[in-house]
Amino acid sequence: MSLFSLQMISPEGSIWEGEAEAVTVCGIQGSLGVWANHAPMIAALIPGTLEVRFAEESKYFAAGEGILEVRPDKRMVILIDYAESFDTKEEARLKAKELVDLL
Repeated sequence: MSLFSLQMISPEGSIWEGEAEAVTVCGIQGSLGVWANHAPMIAALIPGTLEVRFAEESKYFAAGEGILEVRPDKRMVILIDYAESFDTKEEARLKAKELVDLL
């Protein structure tokens, strides 16, 4: 299992930082999954659910707009205007739907 370093940052400060196996986000062209050793890239994010997978568990967020950058040094940075952590994917999905409905 390969891991990469993930930093999620909002204007208020750090949201989450640690080692991850994979991240799933809502990009402007659809759902996007990023695993370790992904090619370097930059993607625009839209409001939706964000899932961070690590060590046989996941962390779920309702997320706002932002930018995801996959760097060549096995690091990923997500700059995001809003993110709130939830215990389940369904809770995060419901909050993300509220964010989308506000737009």
